[in-house]
Amino acid sequence: MFAQQLKKLRKKTPHLTQMDMAKELGIAKTTYASYEQGKRTPDIEMQNKIADFFNVTLDYLHGREQKSSFSTKQMTVAAHIDDEVTEEQMEDILNYIDFIKQKHAKKD
Repeated sequence: MFAQQLKKLRKKTPHLTQMDMAKELGIAKTTYASYEQGKRTPDIEMQNKIADFFNVTLDYLHGREQKSSFSTKQMTVAAHIDDEVTEEQMEDILNYIDFIKQKHAKKD
């Protein structure tokens, strides 16, 4: 379940590649790919880094929780973008916002 959730989260974030994730996590692309393929399971420290990157809980990564851990403030911002977005679209918006914030934080 971890591998499926990981791949799903990455693909929900526009233009986020396995190479981008590997760089973010400080690992080889092949290592990251093996996580998504279910060939390897990252240690707990790496799982925490992944959960923090996507702003989700470990339970969510392991398929034990359906909701992500976005704050009320983040959900409010996403809802103000368009009040008719689905929950899945809202989560995509929030993931993209987090991606852009992290991308710009690296440049600083």
